[in-house]
Amino acid sequence: MSKNTIIILGVVITLIIFGVIIVSFLQKEKVVPTGESIPEESSLGETTEPEVFSLSAIVLSVNAVDNSIIVKLENKETEIKVILNEGTKITQLGIPSDIEDMPKQGGVFIPTEKDINISEISKGDKIFITTNTNIAGKIEFDDVIIVQVYP
Repeated sequence: MSKNTIIILGVVITLIIFGVIIVSFLQKEKVVPTGESIPEESSLGETTEPEVFSLSAIVLSVNAVDNSIIVKLENKETEIKVILNEGTKITQLGIPSDIEDMPKQGGVFIPTEKDINISEISKGDKIFITTNTNIAGKIEFDDVIIVQVYP
Protein backbone atom coordinates (compact mmCIF):
# COMPACT_ATOMS: atom_id res chain seq x y z
CA MET A 1 0.00 0.00 0.00
CA SER A 2 1.17 3.45 -0.77
CA LYS A 3 1.77 6.11 1.85
CA ASN A 4 -1.26 8.18 0.64
CA THR A 5 -3.61 5.18 0.94
CA ILE A 6 -2.49 4.52 4.51
CA ILE A 7 -3.01 8.19 5.46
CA ILE A 8 -6.50 8.29 3.88
CA LEU A 9 -7.44 5.01 5.58
CA GLY A 10 -6.27 6.38 8.95
CA VAL A 11 -8.30 9.60 8.50
CA VAL A 12 -11.44 7.63 7.56
CA ILE A 13 -11.13 5.32 10.58
CA THR A 14 -10.56 8.32 12.89
CA LEU A 15 -13.66 10.07 11.52
CA ILE A 16 -15.76 6.93 12.02
CA ILE A 17 -14.58 6.60 15.64
CA PHE A 18 -15.36 10.27 16.38
CA GLY A 19 -18.78 9.92 14.72
CA VAL A 20 -19.68 6.92 16.89
CA ILE A 21 -18.57 8.77 20.04
CA ILE A 22 -20.58 11.90 19.15
CA VAL A 23 -23.73 9.90 18.30
CA SER A 24 -23.52 7.93 21.56
CA PHE A 25 -23.25 11.16 23.61
CA LEU A 26 -26.14 12.81 21.77
CA GLN A 27 -28.55 9.94 22.47
CA LYS A 28 -30.34 11.08 25.63
CA GLU A 29 -33.44 8.91 25.48
CA LYS A 30 -34.33 5.62 23.87
CA VAL A 31 -37.04 5.67 21.22
CA VAL A 32 -39.53 2.88 20.67
CA PRO A 33 -40.33 2.15 17.00
CA THR A 34 -43.86 3.60 17.50
CA GLY A 35 -42.29 7.01 18.11
CA GLU A 36 -43.00 7.08 21.85
CA SER A 37 -40.05 7.72 24.08
CA ILE A 38 -38.97 5.56 27.00
CA PRO A 39 -38.23 7.53 30.18
CA GLU A 40 -34.57 7.80 31.10
CA GLU A 41 -33.23 5.90 34.07
CA SER A 42 -31.68 7.81 36.93
CA SER A 43 -28.27 6.94 38.32
CA LEU A 44 -30.02 4.78 40.93
CA GLY A 45 -31.76 2.68 38.27
CA GLU A 46 -35.17 4.28 38.89
CA THR A 47 -37.26 5.53 35.99
CA THR A 48 -37.85 9.27 35.95
CA GLU A 49 -41.31 10.23 34.73
CA PRO A 50 -41.99 13.74 33.42
CA GLU A 51 -43.89 16.06 35.74
CA VAL A 52 -47.06 17.65 34.36
CA PHE A 53 -48.87 20.51 36.10
CA SER A 54 -51.17 21.73 33.30
CA LEU A 55 -53.01 20.50 30.24
CA SER A 56 -55.17 21.66 27.35
CA ALA A 57 -58.25 19.55 26.76
CA ILE A 58 -61.72 19.34 25.25
CA VAL A 59 -64.74 19.20 27.58
CA LEU A 60 -66.83 16.03 27.23
CA SER A 61 -69.25 16.74 30.09
CA VAL A 62 -69.81 19.07 33.03
CA ASN A 63 -71.31 18.05 36.38
CA ALA A 64 -72.07 21.19 38.41
CA VAL A 65 -73.53 19.10 41.26
CA ASP A 66 -70.26 17.36 42.15
CA ASN A 67 -68.18 20.24 40.73
CA SER A 68 -66.35 18.15 38.13
CA ILE A 69 -65.55 18.19 34.43
CA ILE A 70 -64.78 15.20 32.21
CA VAL A 71 -62.21 16.09 29.53
CA LYS A 72 -60.02 14.40 26.95
CA LEU A 73 -56.78 15.45 25.33
CA GLU A 74 -57.17 16.44 21.70
CA ASN A 75 -55.62 13.36 20.06
CA LYS A 76 -56.32 10.83 22.82
CA GLU A 77 -59.40 8.84 23.76
CA THR A 78 -58.66 8.61 27.51
CA GLU A 79 -61.19 10.47 29.63
CA ILE A 80 -59.90 12.50 32.59
CA LYS A 81 -62.06 13.60 35.52
CA VAL A 82 -61.14 17.05 36.82
CA ILE A 83 -62.56 17.85 40.26
CA LEU A 84 -62.79 21.55 41.06
CA ASN A 85 -62.72 22.97 44.59
CA GLU A 86 -63.85 26.23 46.22
CA GLY A 87 -60.51 27.91 45.45
CA THR A 88 -60.50 27.02 41.74
CA LYS A 89 -60.73 30.11 39.54
CA ILE A 90 -62.71 29.65 36.30
CA THR A 91 -62.30 32.28 33.59
CA GLN A 92 -63.50 32.78 30.03
CA LEU A 93 -60.80 34.19 27.77
CA GLY A 94 -61.91 36.64 25.11
CA ILE A 95 -60.63 38.51 22.10
CA PRO A 96 -60.89 42.33 22.21
CA SER A 97 -63.89 43.35 20.11
CA ASP A 98 -62.65 46.85 19.27
CA ILE A 99 -59.92 47.30 16.66
CA GLU A 100 -58.27 49.93 18.91
CA ASP A 101 -57.83 47.21 21.57
CA MET A 102 -55.81 45.04 19.18
CA PRO A 103 -52.02 45.27 19.51
CA LYS A 104 -50.04 47.45 17.17
CA GLN A 105 -47.34 45.81 15.06
CA GLY A 106 -44.81 44.28 17.42
CA GLY A 107 -47.19 44.58 20.39
CA VAL A 108 -48.35 41.82 22.68
CA PHE A 109 -51.89 40.48 22.41
CA ILE A 110 -53.53 40.29 25.84
CA PRO A 111 -56.87 38.45 25.91
CA THR A 112 -59.72 39.68 28.07
CA GLU A 113 -60.61 37.56 31.09
CA LYS A 114 -64.06 37.18 32.65
CA ASP A 115 -64.82 35.14 35.79
CA ILE A 116 -67.48 32.48 35.15
CA ASN A 117 -68.89 29.53 37.07
CA ILE A 118 -68.81 25.82 36.21
CA SER A 119 -72.32 25.83 34.72
CA GLU A 120 -71.11 28.21 31.96
CA ILE A 121 -68.66 25.60 30.66
CA SER A 122 -70.14 23.55 27.80
CA LYS A 123 -69.45 20.26 26.07
CA GLY A 124 -66.92 20.86 23.28
CA ASP A 125 -65.24 23.85 24.95
CA LYS A 126 -61.46 23.89 24.78
CA ILE A 127 -59.96 24.57 28.19
CA PHE A 128 -56.57 25.00 29.85
CA ILE A 129 -56.17 23.55 33.37
CA THR A 130 -53.39 24.34 35.86
CA THR A 131 -52.85 22.33 39.07
CA ASN A 132 -50.63 22.37 42.14
CA THR A 133 -49.83 18.65 41.91
CA ASN A 134 -48.19 16.45 39.31
CA ILE A 135 -50.95 14.98 37.11
CA ALA A 136 -48.77 12.87 34.80
CA GLY A 137 -50.58 9.65 33.94
CA LYS A 138 -53.61 10.37 36.15
CA ILE A 139 -57.19 9.89 34.96
CA GLU A 140 -58.67 11.82 37.89
CA PHE A 141 -57.29 14.75 39.83
CA ASP A 142 -58.24 17.71 42.00
CA ASP A 143 -56.17 20.54 43.49
CA VAL A 144 -56.92 22.66 40.40
CA ILE A 145 -55.74 26.27 40.54
CA ILE A 146 -57.37 27.67 37.42
CA VAL A 147 -59.52 26.61 34.50
CA GLN A 148 -59.40 28.89 31.46
CA VAL A 149 -62.01 28.49 28.71
CA TYR A 150 -60.62 29.41 25.30
CA PRO A 151 -62.63 31.77 23.06
